[in-house]
Amino acid sequence: QQKAAATCKLLGLDGIVGIGGDGTFRGLQDLAKQGIAVVGIPGTIDNDIVCTDYTIGFDTAANTAVECIDRLRDTMQSHERCSVVEVMGRHAGYLALYVGMSVGATAVLVPEEKFNFKRDVADQIRRARLSGKTNFMIVVAEGAASAVEVGEKIKAELGLDPRVTILGHIQRGGTPTAKDRVMATRMGYEAVHVLAEGRTNRVICSNDDKVFDLDIEEALAMTKTLNPEEYEVMEAMSGV
Repeated sequence: QQKAAATCKLLGLDGIVGIGGDGTFRGLQDLAKQGIAVVGIPGTIDNDIVCTDYTIGFDTAANTAVECIDRLRDTMQSHERCSVVEVMGRHAGYLALYVGMSVGATAVLVPEEKFNFKRDVADQIRRARLSGKTNFMIVVAEGAASAVEVGEKIKAELGLDPRVTILGHIQRGGTPTAKDRVMATRMGYEAVHVLAEGRTNRVICSNDDKVFDLDIEEALAMTKTLNPEEYEVMEAMSGV
């Protein structure tokens, strides 16, 4: 940190704006202790930063995953086919939840809920079959379960021949969506405004479409959970 702080001072920087997650924010805290003005902007496709309900990159990743799954459906709809798709998110299920709701998934597995194959997958597929569905989409957050193992269980217990797709780092690329571009612009503007006012050790947040700043230490101490209403909607709609 001392070397980084010395470099900032040598270059005559007025401040540092760091884009990232909790690790980035802790690094900014260390720089602030060395006398460097710092502001953090939440940027991660996981959307798991506790102080904000939106992080830059999330919408682009979600749209990329949805586009990939829509392409898989072209094959699925021509046969009684089951597809298991693993999306990123580390230990957070926000990406899987939003993607699953967007594509009308048969089942969505998130790390915040303990995985039970019979309840979360088998029963949902059976329910979908009874409603007349002939193809099934299972969306798995990488921290919830192994998509490969879920696929193997589906084959062994339900007699289907699932196709497993792990989207991986394709979700981190692509052209940013308009929502991500606008939010990045708004957060960047607010970050510069904070530094211009002489404030430091702050993080830019967005809740209810309002952009504001918080102390980094206060922001890191918060907790974040999946939106219970959205999870309830997903549970009600999956398998139908």
